[in-house]
Amino acid sequence: MAAKGLTKLRADLTKTYGDRVTRRDQMVRPLFIPTGSLTLDYALGGGWALGRTHELVGPEGMCKTSLAILSMANAQLMFPKRGVAVIDMEQSFDFDWAERLGLDLNENRFIHVYPDHSEDVSDQVKILLRDGDISMVAVDSVGGMESKAAFEKKADESAMGRNAQIISRMVKQVAKLTREHRAAVLFVNQYRADVGNPRGGQKPAGPNALKYATTTQVKLSRTGETTRKRALTDAVSDAAKELEIGRQIRGKVSRNKLAAQGRVADFWFYNEAQPGQPLGIDASDEAVNLGLATGAIKRLSTTSYELPDGTKAIGRAKVKAACAASPELTEAVRVRALAAISGEIKPDHQVTYDDVPDGVDGTTGEIMEN
Repeated sequence: MAAKGLTKLRADLTKTYGDRVTRRDQMVRPLFIPTGSLTLDYALGGGWALGRTHELVGPEGMCKTSLAILSMANAQLMFPKRGVAVIDMEQSFDFDWAERLGLDLNENRFIHVYPDHSEDVSDQVKILLRDGDISMVAVDSVGGMESKAAFEKKADESAMGRNAQIISRMVKQVAKLTREHRAAVLFVNQYRADVGNPRGGQKPAGPNALKYATTTQVKLSRTGETTRKRALTDAVSDAAKELEIGRQIRGKVSRNKLAAQGRVADFWFYNEAQPGQPLGIDASDEAVNLGLATGAIKRLSTTSYELPDGTKAIGRAKVKAACAASPELTEAVRVRALAAISGEIKPDHQVTYDDVPDGVDGTTGEIMEN
């Protein structure tokens, strides 16, 4: 009787809401898109989880867009038959910079969208995800979104909270689409003044729904390390004779529903290449730090080290040079480091749908007699 009762319930749900309303969840190991930073991948448990939504938040100058670009470039490498997309709410995407960081801008692999307001973003991200041709979408940024009413009229004529309502509905709908089509969505966000707090302070822009719907939240900030600079020969002021070309960024995983939260990643980011110094994230420096912390690189003595391929190096500088000369060595460090925390990663839900519930006529929707 119980089995027949459940069959009738499935049949009623299917007839009322469609053949994709009933589902079965199978627990599988998550698939991650690398972020571009080895240490941030480690802190997240592997990177940005596929089938999930993520939030990257931080103040100005914390390389949020650059990190999103590096993530999209890695998604292109992982899924050569699928594309990536950026929804450029701020309308300031730098194509030359993106190409220098490794993003393939071919029209068959990359889509760039200029929205006007929040309603456009909501519709566009759903269109991008609905056919499964896009593996990753970066929304840059939540802090730059405003409602259509505020965009077309005076701000004081728009309904209070309208923009928050649109974003709340969008993130919930997007979370469903990412699961169905095995994609990842990265919401880039900034801090805004917390006007409702009598003590002041700042908080991430957007509604609370963004906090609850996204799987991970990474907060970027600067460390106490001195920035790297170079002499500026064409300085027009005595006060500015040096140009900043690199800074150390700290990424704190403040929320993670698939792995341990609270891990912190420190990495150097350079906006200009110099001899012995790459453009973007210094992966070889990360490989040394991560390898020594996780045992992927063994310290044999105070100055001697053993690399993952069995070779030995004297001095930290030579270890870093070996990693810089061999991307395969750097990847081996990453793989071994992630293997060390594989037991902490929670299995994810892989959703499958029952086209026709058991015991139901596929044509009429009626329950069949045994």
